[in-house]
Amino acid sequence: MLMRSFSFYYQHLENVSRSFSFCISQLTSPAKEWVALSYLLLRVADSIEDAKWQDLQAQSDSFAAFKSFLVQTPANDQFTKWLSSFPSQLPLGEKQLLCAVPLLLEEKDNLPESIKQSVIKTILQVVDGMHYFLNHYHMEGKIIFPSLVTTNQYCFFVAGLVGKLLSHIFTDLLSNFKWTASLLNQAFHFGFFLQKINLLKDKVDDETSGRYFISSENSLRESLVIHAHHSLAYVKSIPIIEGRQYRLFCAWSLFIGLASLKWLDKYGHRQKIKPRETYYLVNQINMLIDDNRALEKLFNSYLPGQYEEGSCYASESTKKIPTWFKKIYDGEMDSLILFDLDIEV
Repeated sequence: MLMRSFSFYYQHLENVSRSFSFCISQLTSPAKEWVALSYLLLRVADSIEDAKWQDLQAQSDSFAAFKSFLVQTPANDQFTKWLSSFPSQLPLGEKQLLCAVPLLLEEKDNLPESIKQSVIKTILQVVDGMHYFLNHYHMEGKIIFPSLVTTNQYCFFVAGLVGKLLSHIFTDLLSNFKWTASLLNQAFHFGFFLQKINLLKDKVDDETSGRYFISSENSLRESLVIHAHHSLAYVKSIPIIEGRQYRLFCAWSLFIGLASLKWLDKYGHRQKIKPRETYYLVNQINMLIDDNRALEKLFNSYLPGQYEEGSCYASESTKKIPTWFKKIYDGEMDSLILFDLDIEV
């Protein structure tokens, strides 16, 4: 079945994230519709996670209802009850997105079956991951992560799995882009990198709101190095001709993240990266995207000099992936212990 035109997605993307709106809109059909739909459904999960609920039970009920909607289309009264349960002080763009959930669910059913199942499974795992951390690290009205391992586990569910979903979509669409264990590893790291950049950029605002996702900024910054190198490898693995638009999509995100890190090092949290810096970088990447060596050179110019590639962490052989983690994530579990994700305890 045909999906709605991209203009339907674009209006909501513009309301919740102009940067992703730009990146997604540069993709070609049907990828841009599939990615836009996936992103907007994930943003619904974000809205449930970030809203200022009266208590954890109300938030848990909202997560549970949203999960049920993904599996079975809700009746009108079910949806209305869910929508009315949200706190009133949501940003307008998020309110409009929540109102559009029935249409998004219709669109989900128009996806090819394999992509549809991948989208549903990913969102269910993301929601279960969010729910776990809200319930286990919520103390006296605050969310406090005690270690980098905890932050890594959180990043796995809210971002690493998104990298995996993108890889499923584009290995399905691009004949020369093959699914391998190495690609999965790189996809996880790509998600980790982007999420940790966001955690650093939002640290002051998050902590003002009582969300302490970073136990040690130095440790988190050191861990970014291995994520960045794997992310570059991911971009370079995307077919140059057939996958050019996806290469651009990923490269823009990677390099804007690197530039943001450099900007944070220079100015701290006082100001965000300037639009002209972003505009310059986007145009530069457009010119270099077909040349892996040129991308490497640009990468090395942005990666902060005080960090060395060898400064990555290594998991001890005695550590194990937690049982709760395995319960939520049941895919390629054997491969996870081979990846430097530092999620074991």
